[in-house]
Amino acid sequence: MTRHDRSRPPMLRRPAPRPLGTAPEDAEHGAPVVRRGKLTIAPRDASYLRSPSSRPDTQLHIAVFTRQYAVGSGMAGIAAACDPARILLDEGLFFGAEELRRSRCRRPGCRVLFAEADRQHSDLEHMRSYYGLSERHGICLGLATRVRHDGRPGTVVDTAGRYFVVRLDDERRPVRCHVTYAMEYETGPGEWTAVSPVSHAAAPAAVG
Repeated sequence: MTRHDRSRPPMLRRPAPRPLGTAPEDAEHGAPVVRRGKLTIAPRDASYLRSPSSRPDTQLHIAVFTRQYAVGSGMAGIAAACDPARILLDEGLFFGAEELRRSRCRRPGCRVLFAEADRQHSDLEHMRSYYGLSERHGICLGLATRVRHDGRPGTVVDTAGRYFVVRLDDERRPVRCHVTYAMEYETGPGEWTAVSPVSHAAAPAAVG
């Protein structure tokens, strides 16, 4: 990793996140796995262990797609962010990254993304409650969501307060996009929904 890479935010050092259910062979190596709009965690696949009872074997790891799993000559699958070549994850036990904090893996690759997941969880909870796009437009905000900003398609790769960080299909540099300004969200294959701004005008003072 170059010095330039280390200076970039952790989510932008990786390929765009992809939803859980994506075929691993269709995802780029190292792309974070997303469940319900948030980073995903899972324990190690115990079927590869002789006696999966030690603490390292029961830790929860941030899930990423891998094309470089060492067993099986580069087999594709879902692996741990801290070691995608040697730690395959149990695909039947996925959780949201904000859950089960005591069992978190503390190795660098996972630790960094757990910190990102906590920040994103806070940002998304605020966005969802403040803008009400689920209630108003049937849109579930989150990572890996396909969007169009000013008509240009892209993928949500991170959050930044009240903004999404979007990797546009025709642009190398990611851009910050407000949740509702000039934004459309993909709500089905080939179906896009434009959203409207939300108004939280102060309620008139009561007349006593």
